[in-house]
Amino acid sequence: MVDSRYILFLTRTLRGFIYGVFSVVTIIYLIRSGLSPVEAGVAVTSSILIGSFATYYFTSKFGSGYSRSILLLFSILLLIGIIGLFSVQNPFLKGMFTVIGSLGVNPSDNTLLSAYEQPMIAKIKGDQRERNRLFAFYTFGGYVAASVGAAALDLGLRFSFEISILFASLVSLSYLLIPQFQGKRSIRTSPASGQSKVIARDVSALFSIDAIGGGFVLQGLIAYWFQERFHLSLSQLGYVFAAVDVITALSILATPSIARRLGLVRTMVYTHMPSNIFLIVIPFVPTLQLALLFLFLRQSISQMDVPTRQSYLNSVVDEDDRSYVVGVSNAVRSASNGATPYISTYLISVAAGALSFVAGGAIKIAYDIAFYQRFKNLKEHYGRE
Repeated sequence: MVDSRYILFLTRTLRGFIYGVFSVVTIIYLIRSGLSPVEAGVAVTSSILIGSFATYYFTSKFGSGYSRSILLLFSILLLIGIIGLFSVQNPFLKGMFTVIGSLGVNPSDNTLLSAYEQPMIAKIKGDQRERNRLFAFYTFGGYVAASVGAAALDLGLRFSFEISILFASLVSLSYLLIPQFQGKRSIRTSPASGQSKVIARDVSALFSIDAIGGGFVLQGLIAYWFQERFHLSLSQLGYVFAAVDVITALSILATPSIARRLGLVRTMVYTHMPSNIFLIVIPFVPTLQLALLFLFLRQSISQMDVPTRQSYLNSVVDEDDRSYVVGVSNAVRSASNGATPYISTYLISVAAGALSFVAGGAIKIAYDIAFYQRFKNLKEHYGRE
């Protein structure tokens, strides 16, 4: 039997390519297909909200014992969404397939698929330092592949869609090779899960603040802003966000060593807060070169909280509760993320894009402060399970 870690790294990497394509192109493609900017924003918002509801429902009802079945189901929906978006002509049907495939997400991949994969990653290694490394490489592969997906747009939309269809098919086939995950088959109240539910409640509330801010500056919205402000072509945008994802991926490799010195919570906060200052600056600089400089500076530290957050959540709760905590927090994060794209597309379309960047950055800074205050004393476990 193939080692599960390699299968999970493969599926995360293949999804990374897909999300690298669609994080740049979804909003622009829907607008080009005939939807207004606000209608395209509504489609992306609906994609995120319905995906969030599914994540919450399944992770709060069905435990890790159903991991493989749920992964198969939602990977097939991802495939159907891409095929439909590519094949149908009606712009409103394209919007519907965007929802079915949950194609409004960022390369960070806060999806139901990751909610069931992350506990599998955490189970592979009980030692926290090794777990930090596994999550870093898991996330790194996704961002490297996302950069390739964004760059592939230079070869044309048809090519990018066809490769995405192939990769989505491979994701589904890969899940057939994963052994059935041993764990809870349903979520029930117990003393252990009671503590986990408190953590899930608090972290979800805080993640919702961060995600509301993030909804103002989804990667697809930033791409749309660059197109509106500096008139970049789709190929040029592809190269810009390929560079963004490469920078992000390289920064993620540094997170385990930083976390070893600072701890996971400090690593999350100390990297995330300055990145949001860079974000706020972007719309106020006068040239494309400066805007790209601050975008790249932002990306050099903005996602270092992703693998640290994944490792942290999987460390401070019991093994059987991991899918629930990760899933609920992902669902709340994604739902909150989906609350603002339609507002942002409207603001950008009427040349008020700076407000989206300022609102997003300010809300995220507030989250950083609140998260640190709540979790600074809840340390990750550095022993073996």
